[in-house]
Amino acid sequence: MRLLVGGVRERVKLRSNVSSYDKAAIGDRLILRNDQPREIGSACKLGVSKKQEVFMHSASTRRTFLSNSALGVLAAGVPLFGQAAQPAAAPSTNQPPAPAPPPAKRTPMPRMAPPYDKATINMIGPRPGYTPHIGTMVTMLTWMEPAVLGPTRDLKQDQLDYLFDKNANTIGALMLHLAATEVLYQRITFGEENFDKLPADYEAKWGPAMNLGASGREKIKGHDVAYYQDAIREAREKTLVEFAKKDDAWFTTALKEPGWGGGPVNNFCLWFHVCEHISHHAGQIDLLIKRLPGAKSDESAG
Repeated sequence: MRLLVGGVRERVKLRSNVSSYDKAAIGDRLILRNDQPREIGSACKLGVSKKQEVFMHSASTRRTFLSNSALGVLAAGVPLFGQAAQPAAAPSTNQPPAPAPPPAKRTPMPRMAPPYDKATINMIGPRPGYTPHIGTMVTMLTWMEPAVLGPTRDLKQDQLDYLFDKNANTIGALMLHLAATEVLYQRITFGEENFDKLPADYEAKWGPAMNLGASGREKIKGHDVAYYQDAIREAREKTLVEFAKKDDAWFTTALKEPGWGGGPVNNFCLWFHVCEHISHHAGQIDLLIKRLPGAKSDESAG
């Protein structure tokens, strides 16, 4: 009779005059010994022949061996059929994982006009102190302000002054450009000024920031972030004071002068342009921040 135990063939001669078998598993070989005669036990009681018991034992031993071997192979990381080899697991040190470093603290938001209020910042609509349409525009302008002041609040002077190439604008210049634009539209709308070129007093203070380009690259530098934050806040404070003096008729009535494209325009449109103009340059600033030398990688858009 041939027994297959763990892939090893053993020839076992069964002698008819042997009364019992003592069985022991050594490695992957099945040893049958006949030196200690005794009753076969349950096999005799069930009427199972000696040859049948040997076969039953061999099958059981084989299953146990294969089962145990498979578990041992998996524990050792050896690939079975159709499996890729897996790297051995590092020995456990029973040490708890190191705690994650605390998130870096960011500088608080700078002073804003009106002051930042998380309870109302996302509520676009009429606001006490203003007529309904003007109040709605105030909430839109307020909502846009953190888009610029938030990402820039931790920038250093060299980052605010960094030029990517000879035709670029710096982050600091773009921030000052937003303040210059708001001041210009104050004069156009609240002051009802009409001019073909920038007034001399405005040009002297705001010309490089309004025009940007070579003049901006030459003159707008050497300031810390508070300089630009203050310029933006002071311009907005003036806007809010003047808005509180006006009503929706002033805001929505067509002006005498035509707007872009030659059609009629109202103050609502002009201040909506101020608002979307902030959004436009906020995107540029965000792009520049993410590409500053040494900037950390960021998977977000931009």
